[in-house]
Amino acid sequence: MSQRFFEGTEHATLYARSRPNAPSQLADKIVTFLKEKYQGELELCLDVGCGNGQCSGLFSTSFRKVLATDISPSQIEVAKTLNYPTNVDFQVSPAEISPAENESAQVVVACVAAHWFDLPAFLKEADRVLCQNGVVALASYFLPIAVHPTKSDQLNDAIRHFYFESLGPYWGSGVRHLENEYGNFTIPYAETVRDEVWTDDEPYTLAKVAADLESWSGFQNLCRDKGEAAGREVLQEFISKCLKSLGTTDEPDRVEFKLKRKYFLLMGRKA
Repeated sequence: MSQRFFEGTEHATLYARSRPNAPSQLADKIVTFLKEKYQGELELCLDVGCGNGQCSGLFSTSFRKVLATDISPSQIEVAKTLNYPTNVDFQVSPAEISPAENESAQVVVACVAAHWFDLPAFLKEADRVLCQNGVVALASYFLPIAVHPTKSDQLNDAIRHFYFESLGPYWGSGVRHLENEYGNFTIPYAETVRDEVWTDDEPYTLAKVAADLESWSGFQNLCRDKGEAAGREVLQEFISKCLKSLGTTDEPDRVEFKLKRKYFLLMGRKA
């Protein structure tokens, strides 16, 4: 059974404001793998579990159409307010049931989403939708990695403490697949490959990092179960740890360091 955590409009808006877009190199790797054996026109990319479209726009320059679906009406509502190319079509649909026609897509991609799916049902549906030599691609990242000239270890300890300790009891079971980088996921095609893409170091304020953490489903579950005050408390604890590590009392929106992410990628080609 799929797991649902990103439903409310407020959460969807926070998600759009704070979540990173996937790197263009990720789409490049998927399209390059596709073109190794597929020689036709690139008509359709199906982006499943698209959220606000953090990955959808990357494929708009390669495909005539990108059909981006998510089970959350709020995520799709917010996505439609953002400035995506006109060939990206956002629709509400579960991962396991697609509006795409049989053998109509060259790529079916799920970015930072497949760990919440009913994976066997999703892969069966992807197989229905994919054309011959089409590619299904599952990609995600685990924790963002802080980069600082002298305090990287302390900042990353704060991120890991927030994830494992502060939010530990509030995560859905799907995060275990993130923790092992989809290592136990398999695609039932003879030709499959694993790869990875590292993002560049990107400047962040501490306030923006905290907003990213606030968008995590584990944090939202904590607030739902224990109340907003409990959520504010653990978020402030994270901010205080970072400020102490950096030796500053500045406001979080004036404190800067960098983040990078490793996207892990599993691809399979339909024979």
